[in-house]
Amino acid sequence: MPQEKDRRVRRTRARLEQAMLELMQEKDARSVTVQELTRRADVNRGTFYAHYKDIFDLLDQMEEGLFVRLDRLLSSYSDQELSRELTPLLADVFRFVRDEPVLRVALRDQATQNSFFRRLDQLIYQKYREDWRGLFLPTDRQLWSGCLDFMVAGAVGLIRGWMDRGFQEDPEQLAQLANRLILRGLSLF
Repeated sequence: MPQEKDRRVRRTRARLEQAMLELMQEKDARSVTVQELTRRADVNRGTFYAHYKDIFDLLDQMEEGLFVRLDRLLSSYSDQELSRELTPLLADVFRFVRDEPVLRVALRDQATQNSFFRRLDQLIYQKYREDWRGLFLPTDRQLWSGCLDFMVAGAVGLIRGWMDRGFQEDPEQLAQLANRLILRGLSLF
């Protein structure tokens, strides 16, 4: 019985999230009401409040889920794989950004976009410092911060520009470019 309840909870949450994404295509997220959201999702208000405190809680949980999925993606590559080449990971990240429905809708708003990219910066910094243990960074640890700032700003800037251009380029093409820029730039050290 608990498994059936979990499935119902996941289905209800998915319906609410999908309804939120649809409404965000029509209007600013801050102007979405619980009443119109629950009507769109075909659930009652009590069901909504059983899962979320308010619309902002729903948005926060949607963003948190997005970063959990992104962290899982980044963690799926070993140090050994990354030391050979970054292109597969970078291509997966570019595809994730392009294909993730939450991002496609949420990043239309400048405030949401800034929040997302700030969290993306933090996640990449954390991965480099903890999981990837400074992979590709110079042996002189005093240079790490500057190199890391440059790499993160460059990779995230490449993603932002790509989004602004409407995802015109192929993710693999951009991944190869980012790989070359990172590895050649760091090879100077």
